[in-house]
Amino acid sequence: MWRPREYFFFNRRFLRFDLNVNIKNVNIIYYIRKNLGFGNIRFLKFLNTVIVEFSVQDNIYDLLSIVNIFNGNLRCTIKEQHFKLWYNKLEVKFKKLNLLNLLPKYENNIKNINLHNSWLSGYIDSRALFYARWHKSKKLKEGKIIYLSCIFWHLNDDLLLKIKEVIHSTSKIEYKIKGNLPLYKIVIESFNEKNKIIIYLNNYSLKTIKKKKYKCWKNLLKQEEKYLKTGKQDIEEVQKLLIKFIHLIKKDEELKKL
Repeated sequence: MWRPREYFFFNRRFLRFDLNVNIKNVNIIYYIRKNLGFGNIRFLKFLNTVIVEFSVQDNIYDLLSIVNIFNGNLRCTIKEQHFKLWYNKLEVKFKKLNLLNLLPKYENNIKNINLHNSWLSGYIDSRALFYARWHKSKKLKEGKIIYLSCIFWHLNDDLLLKIKEVIHSTSKIEYKIKGNLPLYKIVIESFNEKNKIIIYLNNYSLKTIKKKKYKCWKNLLKQEEKYLKTGKQDIEEVQKLLIKFIHLIKKDEELKKL
């Protein structure tokens, strides 16, 4: 299942669950609402970006369905902590309505990620960045080789440690502050590690507009493989793919401003 960014809200008046994505992936939100059969969709303007929000509020039975989806199925400690607070508030609400018997017991566990189900493809859809450019090299007459990386990021490092483990990455987890928030990231540069991502996404395909950039990145990786095996690369093909890659990035930026 692809997961946009999910949020659990509560105050004295109401409990609410939200999912949101950029306008370019609006089809995902409509797909989720269609399959769940409930929830509201709103279009919000935020920092020159249009955000599409799926929201569930007040309806006890709809909120109960959300509990059944996430209870015991989270992979990140931060999300699990937010969910637990939300669950506790929901428990109070159900008790007041004399419906506590409907609420399932809270499952206090964090699931591990692996390469044998589709969960990680949802994470990549939401969080990973595919990056490509020319890189100067004295080894080639042309002076350049392909530089490709896949960047995984998150607000805490526990999930990145799991991702690092499942793809057997030797890359270090980096830390920085961005927008007053802690940001952790892994930059995957090794061909073998990037190839593991390719193998995984061949089985569990991306669902968002990111799949267009990924397809181009995947073709560039083939050129990198050719260079590693033969010391040669198709310069014209690489240039064509890089131009397409840059075009897709610019198109994304234009969509954000709508």
